[in-house]
Amino acid sequence: MATATPMAAKRWTTLPNWKFRILPRDTRTIITCVFLGLTMAVVLQITERLDLAVTGGSVPIVSAVVVCAIWVPSAAFYGLTGALITAWINPIISNLTASQPMAPFLFLTNAAHTVPVALLVWLMKSRDKGLKLWQIVLIGQIGGLGDALMFGVGNRLILHLPWGFITGQVLVVQPCYLAGSFITYGIMRRLVNTGLVQKERDARTAADAI
Repeated sequence: MATATPMAAKRWTTLPNWKFRILPRDTRTIITCVFLGLTMAVVLQITERLDLAVTGGSVPIVSAVVVCAIWVPSAAFYGLTGALITAWINPIISNLTASQPMAPFLFLTNAAHTVPVALLVWLMKSRDKGLKLWQIVLIGQIGGLGDALMFGVGNRLILHLPWGFITGQVLVVQPCYLAGSFITYGIMRRLVNTGLVQKERDARTAADAI
């Protein structure tokens, strides 16, 4: 029992370190991001329809929790490359399948979430260690706020909803992004530990070998 508490505390403190690049262009990164984007698109085809049934598509309650699980790791691990690829694959599919009235505006709303995440990781992450839980939560909230504000603009322009409703929508989805940030933290830890993300020391070893 004495060792359980320190291990649990460590699990919720700092993530294992990884190599972050703001704009990676290697083939492995692009293929991985396309795979993540397609995975997100499949998941969102379900959550968008749930949101359409619950709120008419105007408040993405279910999607707000789910998107953090892939968008934040993609942007945090693969920079702007991951941010834009994973953000824009789903809008293409959504427009082709006409899954919701906001589909044409999703290019902007998704990028308003993922691009700030990539930039914040670039600013906040040191080369020597990974991000802490509070940093993941803060980054997730800022990215979610950008998403919600842009989605609100789309609601105004496309659905002609009143500003009072849009303000309520922004306030409602923020707790969803907060919940999603804790899920994201666990997913990021697992991805780093499984070796799917290049760690900083692995990059240094490869450079020394060259």
